[in-house]
Amino acid sequence: MTETVTEQALAQTEGAAPAAARKAPRGGLGWQRFMRIAFHVVAIVEAITWTGLLYGMWMRYIVGVGEEADPVPLWGMLHGVAFMVFCGVVVLAAWTFRWRIREALVALAAAVPPLGTIPLEIWYSKTGKVKPRG
Repeated sequence: MTETVTEQALAQTEGAAPAAARKAPRGGLGWQRFMRIAFHVVAIVEAITWTGLLYGMWMRYIVGVGEEADPVPLWGMLHGVAFMVFCGVVVLAAWTFRWRIREALVALAAAVPPLGTIPLEIWYSKTGKVKPRG
């Protein structure tokens, strides 16, 4: 009855195919490395722009800055671009690393809550979802 966390995690993943059983990633080793770095960098940039947008909304609605000093248009535009780039990188990474549909949908959904891309990037890096394999 008293299973350790490791035993519980093993029991949950028994139905999943092991990483070695998966097909090799698409593209050469250089492309795979590029996609790993792009995923990492864009996830961080998306989180930074989310933080900037939250700051801008705080300045607009709590502090009450005037329209001429309103940071929301700048941060909103930057975050919109970063969000779209992140979505594109997720699609390319899903294709490159042969993610399951669920893995790609989780990655896309992580961009919705503030700073959700940071834990996603850490999780996907630690579990080998963006690991280049030659």
